[in-house]
Amino acid sequence: MPHYQYTAFNSKGQKITDVIEAISPQAATQKLKAQNLYVREIRSDAAKRDRELFPFLSNLLYRIKRKDTGIFARQLGTLLGAGIPLNEALSDISEQTENKHLRKIVQEMKQQVIEGKSLSEAIKQHADVFPPVYESMIRVGEATGNYEPTLKRLADLEERNEELKARAITAMIYPMFMLLISVGVVFFLMTSVVPQLSDLFSGFKAELPLITRTVIGISKLFTNFWYVMILAIAGGIYGFVRYRKTPEGRHKTDKLIMRIPFFGNLLRRIQVGLFCRNLGILAESQVPLLDALKIVSGTITNSIFIDEITVAVQQIKEGSSLRESLRNSVILPQMAKGMISAGESTDRLAELLIKAAEIMESEVDSSVRRMTQSLEPIMIVFLGGIVAAIMAAVMLPMYKMTEYIK
Repeated sequence: MPHYQYTAFNSKGQKITDVIEAISPQAATQKLKAQNLYVREIRSDAAKRDRELFPFLSNLLYRIKRKDTGIFARQLGTLLGAGIPLNEALSDISEQTENKHLRKIVQEMKQQVIEGKSLSEAIKQHADVFPPVYESMIRVGEATGNYEPTLKRLADLEERNEELKARAITAMIYPMFMLLISVGVVFFLMTSVVPQLSDLFSGFKAELPLITRTVIGISKLFTNFWYVMILAIAGGIYGFVRYRKTPEGRHKTDKLIMRIPFFGNLLRRIQVGLFCRNLGILAESQVPLLDALKIVSGTITNSIFIDEITVAVQQIKEGSSLRESLRNSVILPQMAKGMISAGESTDRLAELLIKAAEIMESEVDSSVRRMTQSLEPIMIVFLGGIVAAIMAAVMLPMYKMTEYIK
């Protein structure tokens, strides 16, 4: 059913801007009049229409960060815990929310709740904003009649996941920055410095040393065919992205990434940390294990790990335990497998999964620190080697020229 944005005034003259669901603008106006509201303006909700018709574009135009949804969960849990009715709590949050796109969605949810839908049903209508874990955990809260702990767990989960993703981004930014600096320095030397040296040595009749000829040749390649190199790099990136979108390509590239020294282990720890924390929170919230595993697989980006979780789900359906179904996992470290085994044996699965997540996150922090400490001298040596090669290419001919003059 279409949604409409409206501006209206109540009997006290207060201005109200909200969203309403109706089959037509006329029906929406009649609904609002029935609520004793004077309608000033009513129009189609363009943001909702764009989200439904152009999901990729809407992710850019109407982006809602997971941090914002986490804040929403914490605010809602606090208000409901204070005894405020659900529709009033949603109304209060919509007034306080800074992200205007999230504000509209909260207003839509409030309208759906007023019309008789449960919070989990309203959340499900916005799966592009709230991942499946929200619907599942809130449904559990509805069944137990206690929203507050469930929503606070969701907020904690979002914060932890964002922290882990931030660590991953930090781990990638530094080497990429250093790589760009290195490429920039090499490009400058090859296009600005070396060509002048080439002109200097053009009148030198003696044969130039091999290293000098090599550097000059590379410089000419950079100077005359730079656009070809850029096109080749862009084409390579495009081809890699297209190949990775295929199931076979994604599986092979994930396997290759896991074999990269240092980075492979770092990304593996990040994936394991996400798996353990999400599954632990869901288990703590009493979400059924099979549903929890399916939800967790949606938070994982490594296709190898996703396949392992899918196989585990099938084996559990056939009667296996969680530890048996994940015994042959190549992604989960032995520590995590041991925690899962101990958790099932002692009926403390949620607690030990969260403990395993904390251990993984601690290892991620240590790995990122070691990387930033070790990459700097490596990049210095790399740049120093390039500069030394260029200096050698310059000094050797000059030394020969001096000998020739003598």
